[in-house]
Amino acid sequence: MLQKSLKWMLLTLLLAGLLIGGIVWIVSAVSAPAIAPATPAPTPAAPSAAPAATPTPSPSPTASPAPLETPASETDWLAAYMDTMTIEQKLGQLVMFGGSGTNRPDSDFASILQDYPVGNIVLYGANISKSDDDGGFLRAQRLLSAIAETSACDLPPLVSIDVEGGDVVRFRWDTWPLSARKLGSRNDPDEAYQQFLSIGRKLLETGINMNLAPVLDVSDDPMRTFLTTRIISSDEEIVSSIGVAIIEGLHDAGCLATAKHFPGHGGTTADSHATTPVIRRSAESLAAYDLVPFTAAIDAGVDVVLVAHILYPSLDEERIATLSPAIITGLLREQLGFDGIVLSDDFRMGGLTGQCGAGEAAVRFLLAGGDLILCGPQHEAQREIMEALLSAASDGTLTEERIDESVARILQKKMLVTGWSPVPGSAG
Repeated sequence: MLQKSLKWMLLTLLLAGLLIGGIVWIVSAVSAPAIAPATPAPTPAAPSAAPAATPTPSPSPTASPAPLETPASETDWLAAYMDTMTIEQKLGQLVMFGGSGTNRPDSDFASILQDYPVGNIVLYGANISKSDDDGGFLRAQRLLSAIAETSACDLPPLVSIDVEGGDVVRFRWDTWPLSARKLGSRNDPDEAYQQFLSIGRKLLETGINMNLAPVLDVSDDPMRTFLTTRIISSDEEIVSSIGVAIIEGLHDAGCLATAKHFPGHGGTTADSHATTPVIRRSAESLAAYDLVPFTAAIDAGVDVVLVAHILYPSLDEERIATLSPAIITGLLREQLGFDGIVLSDDFRMGGLTGQCGAGEAAVRFLLAGGDLILCGPQHEAQREIMEALLSAASDGTLTEERIDESVARILQKKMLVTGWSPVPGSAG
């Protein structure tokens, strides 16, 4: 019985102890500050290989205009310069006009020079005061300066005059130039060379860079023609040798030379200033005689060939030489190989005016293959020429390609004798 009582007492004490311990634990747990459980430090991940850097794409280069190609030669520069010219400026290069006056251009010519970009000038005897102490050279130089001041053209002109020798000399010379006939009779090419070397130097000093010489016409009887002593000889070989010497003398002086009157004026007694001559020689006869000096001149590098207002039925039954594609392009350009300037004879002459008006003739001359239209002081005709050219260019009768062929020839000669150059920074 006693043992049983002791068991219950011990059990009661055990239960009381457990109960008191639980109460103490609960009280202490409630009153103690809460402590956040420590978060275990994360285990660092094993370093992985850095991903390959993605290349930053290079920005596409901004397209820039292709650089302008610098012209490689003077010919290329000339073509580039011509691209900047207006049609009116180009057409102005295709005329060579003259006026009255010895000190200044007369008012009518001044008006032409201001209204159109006239590219080239011709002087006549009436422009020269031969009675001046110096023979007229200084006054001619002043006249050319006055023309330049008046002109609407920015480019220097080709300036021409006839100094053939004998009666056709324009100025008063200290040593009078021998006539063509006298040079031919002496048959001394060196004498002809020296005479025209001196002439060319004096002309260039005055501002004239183109001599309308030599006359290369041949005739069985020169004194029966209107040219008389202007013809070197009846012998085509003498005309050739003296003519080439004249060309070389002018070239060495820095002056352009002009062979005239293609394809030959010696076969007629008629004067093309007054009427239209007809020369009825066969093509074979012309080739064996009249054309021989012109062929020699072309081989010698003559700069300009002046074409006559004459009808040659064996070459062209209908058209005078200045209006004939068969003669200018077919014969002169293609058969004889001339690539210089083809100049018309004066547009005031009866040999032309009896065929058609100045405006129509100007267009037909260029279409036939001509380059440079010569017209002296007849200002209505000059205005008609310019207006006809502008109209033909506008309606396509004269293409820009055809115009450019002639402009290029003329500007190339200006590069030789005026000091002008299309290359930026060049002298002139």
